Amino acid sequence: MSHLTIYVKRSKGQLQYRDSEGNTGDTITSHAKHDEKIIWKLDKCSGISEITGIQLKGDLDILNGTPRKVDFNQWEVYTSGKAEGELTYAIEFEKCKGMKDEELASQGLRDSIPPILRIP
Repeated sequence: MSHLTIYVKRSKGQLQYRDSEGNTGDTITSHAKHDEKIIWKLDKCSGISEITGIQLKGDLDILNGTPRKVDFNQWEVYTSGKAEGELTYAIEFEKCKGMKDEELASQGLRDSIPPILRIP
């Protein structure tokens, strides 16, 4: 079964994304297929100690349920077999110890355009 992996890390006070399709940046649009697994995972040297949640907004019926925690660094959900549309998501996380507090404070100000998940 195919899957789409979305990697997340902190860089310069904001979240950075990279997916298995080759998209990178502080906001990305990822395209998934029907009946495909979506994986959110910490990138190498992410500056994040744990993903604590995935908040979704939009066409929620394009997914079969809600994302579930697999491990401290990975969440998963499957796409619907029929529905099409898009949604945005926000990653909730705990930063690594020793990160500068000003980087954390600027997170809410700089991450204004959420990444998009689109099916098909």
